[in-house]
Order: sequence, then structure tokens, then C-alpha cells
Amino acid sequence: MRISTRQIYTQGLEAFQQQQQKLAKLQQQISTGVRLSKPSDDPAAASKILELEQTVSLNLQYQSNINLAEQRLNQQDAVLANYDSLLIRVRELAIQANNAPVDATSRNAIAAEIDERLNELLSLANTIDGNGDYLFAGYQNSTAPFTRATTGSRDFISFNGDDGVRSVQISQNRQLEVDIPGREIFMQVPSAIALRELPAAANVGTGLIAPASVVDSSVYVAGDYEIRFVAAGVYDVFDVAGGVNIVTGATYTDGQDINFQGIRTSITGAPAVGDVFTISAGQFADVFSIVAGLSETLRTEPDADIRAANIGQSLADLDAAFENALNARTQLGGRLNALEAQREDNDAQVFVTRSTLSTLRDTDLAEAISQLTLEQTTLDAAQAVFARITSSSLFNFLK
Repeated sequence: MRISTRQIYTQGLEAFQQQQQKLAKLQQQISTGVRLSKPSDDPAAASKILELEQTVSLNLQYQSNINLAEQRLNQQDAVLANYDSLLIRVRELAIQANNAPVDATSRNAIAAEIDERLNELLSLANTIDGNGDYLFAGYQNSTAPFTRATTGSRDFISFNGDDGVRSVQISQNRQLEVDIPGREIFMQVPSAIALRELPAAANVGTGLIAPASVVDSSVYVAGDYEIRFVAAGVYDVFDVAGGVNIVTGATYTDGQDINFQGIRTSITGAPAVGDVFTISAGQFADVFSIVAGLSETLRTEPDADIRAANIGQSLADLDAAFENALNARTQLGGRLNALEAQREDNDAQVFVTRSTLSTLRDTDLAEAISQLTLEQTTLDAAQAVFARITSSSLFNFLK
């Protein structure tokens, strides 16, 4: 078979180009540190690399979620730490005010500080996070959860949030709650003098009843009491358990105090004849009314026995509020520990996944350099042989 000079040159050129492509690819792998620059280099490995990269990306997002959750939980814990300090101070003031040598002027001064503590308490309960959301409002986090309200003669703090609890994804199969409902912390303090008010479903008038409170713990008896409007502008207070009226024929005045059995409430509006409002023993009091009630006791100058009974009850309620806060902080501490443990697990997962990724994707420099040397040697040899072949000519033998 005859081989033309043109064919020799063409085959040599193609061989050089192929060899140079190999060298260029090896040089790229060494310079970039990446073995696979495109999926066609190794389709099976490329598919696995995409899966592993997604795993790393997800775990990094989980780590970001953990950081955000940690910030929120730490902020809640800081607020509750201040709340604890506030309760301790109010308790100290209550004990101080209960001493016999303390006179009316001193008690008023103590009540003034308690009022300031109440304002501070309301501010803590309405704390806003870095995103402008209220910490203790549940899902209604764009609106202040605790606001002052008045019905008749009674001032109180109303709760406008809900019990929604937000969660964050901290791993593929795990979510963690990052909220503690404000109602649970501030509005659900177990109390022996907690009350609840309920208008009868059949009421047809426009009367509204204010939250009731115990203002004389020395005579309060837990039970069910009904304020019954028996005539225009006239009401009785009926003891359901005893089956008797404890107040008969009282004159109703819109917004004025209604007092019985150590209980005080107020009704505003125009109750119709036959309307009934029930006040019965409840399970929970709110911490705002506990602190406000203590201030009221110190300002209104009840006799020593009533004052001692009220302050004693306030101390018990403050202890219950402190226990509420302690339980909440325990929950927060447990969640923070869970976040730290999950962060370590995620870090370990990222490390292992990246190691596997490196095995599949990254260049083995020792192997690549050795291969580069081999290919360069092959190219040099091919060029030398090509030079000798192309320099051969029949005319060299015709001398």
C-alpha cells in the first residue's frame, strides 16, 4: 500500500492535535483542581456530584435557619430574664409594703414604683424582634399583642395575639418551634383568686362586663355568682351555690363599680331586664392584673387585715408568675441545646458530603502531574519521529 506525503502530514497533524488536547485537559485539571469540567467527562459521576451539591446546599440552609432560630430564642430568653428580675423587684416591694411600720405615704411611694414596673412589664411583653415582629404575638405578629383597655371603671390589659407557634426546618426530617405564646407566659398565671366573666347567651341589652378582680382576699369565697337585672336600672347578685341573693335591689349606674364578696367588676352600656352576667372562679389570672391589683391595694388604704390578705395573695400569684417564666425559659434552654446539637450534626454531614464530592470531582494532583509528564513525553517522541519521517526522501538516495 502506498502512503502519500500528504497523508503522512495529515495523520501526523491529527495525532499532534489529539495529544495536545490531552495535555490541555490535564493542564486545566491541574490549574483548576477540578477533574470534571463538564458532565460528558463522566456522566455517572456528574449525576452523583449534582446530588451531593444539593445535599450540601440544603445543609447550609439548615445551618442558616439554625442561626436565625438561635437569635430569636436568645432574644426571648433575654426578655424573660428581664421579666424575672422585674417580678423579683415587685415581690420585694410587696414584702416591704407589708411591714407594719410602713405608713400611707411610703405605701403610695411603693405603689408608684409598682406602677412604673407595670409599664415596664407591658413594654417587655410587646418586645419587637429585628424584623419588626412582636415576639409574643403568635401569628398576629404585626400588631401589639398586649394593649390597655377600659370597660366602665375597670382598666385592664387585653391580649390581641393568638397561640400560633412558628417552626423552622433545621434538618431534612426535623422542625423546631421558635416561639412561646405570650398568652401562656403572661395571661395564664395559676391563681386561687382567678375569675372569669360570661354574659348569658340570651342577653338582649347592650351591657358589657369588665374583667372582675378580687379586691378583698379576706372575704372572697370562690363560687358562681350571677348579676341579674331584675328591673330597669336594678340588679341583684345571686349566689348560685347558696341559692340566695347576696345583693338585692341595687341601683345600676353605667360604668360604676359593682362590689360583692370581695369581688369588684363594672358593667357599661344598657343591660335589658332579664340580662344575666356570671362571675365564677377561674384557673388563670394575668400578670398585669396581679401587679395592678397590688398597686391598688397599697393606694386605696384598706384596713391592715385586708391589706395583709391581699398582699399575701399577690405574693403567691407573683411566685406562680415566676414559675411560669421559669418553665418558659427551661423550654427555651432545651430548644437552644437542640439547635446546637443539630448544628454539629449538620456540620458533620456537610464535611462527609464535601469529602465525597472532592473524591468524585476534584483532581488527584499527583496522578494528573504524572499523566501530564507521560503525555508530554509521548508528544515529544511523536514529534521527533514525525520529523525523521518527513525528512526522508528518495532524492537522498539518488546521489
